[in-house]
Amino acid sequence: ENSNYKTNVNYAKQKLHISPEVFRGFFAKTISEIIKLVDKLLRDPKLDNTNTILMVGGFSECELVQAAVRQAIGAPRRLIIPEEAGLAVLKGAVLFGHQPQIVSERIARYTYGIQSWPDFDPDMHPPTKKVTINGQERCKDVFFKYITKGERIPSGHEVSQIFQALKPEESTLECTVYISSDNNPRYITDPSCQRLGVLVIQLPPHAPGQSIEVEETLVFGDTEILCRARDLR
Repeated sequence: ENSNYKTNVNYAKQKLHISPEVFRGFFAKTISEIIKLVDKLLRDPKLDNTNTILMVGGFSECELVQAAVRQAIGAPRRLIIPEEAGLAVLKGAVLFGHQPQIVSERIARYTYGIQSWPDFDPDMHPPTKKVTINGQERCKDVFFKYITKGERIPSGHEVSQIFQALKPEESTLECTVYISSDNNPRYITDPSCQRLGVLVIQLPPHAPGQSIEVEETLVFGDTEILCRARDLR
């Protein structure tokens, strides 16, 4: 009786009665965030030709969500809501398990790259990033980009780069993979970057002082990213 809901919510005969306005309010914030995301996607020039939107998942069966999305996308775009939308994701996962190639390409959610150590350039790199390795000035923490956020990636897409081991006397070489929410991060220490994983490469026996070149390859376009290293000697 003392709350703001005294005229919209009441308890009688062992039941809680909620007015339609208050009940719709339970969905308001979530629906608002969905509409913001849809609007942001449709403003992307890469999606200019999108004319059909498919809604799946259990929440897609909510009429409030359907009405809000239908109003947001506007004509002439079509909104398709399959029967048993809540099971569509599960059925799709089973279908993908039997036919992995059914997904021809994906859109990169992040920018992917690895940590690199190029020659230090005072006109390009800050002094705090300068390190000396084997008597040579290098720039640490540089983000070497493989894939840009938003890029269309076909299944099995490979990107390779050849690197030289900075410390040939060591028996292993670490290839650290990073992701970023920015399109063009400069350093792995940028706030947008985070470490995804580390591949430890066992270097073959070699003579002291011998340079070692390693081809590092990332394979994109599937449900997981594969990392491969190859000794070029």
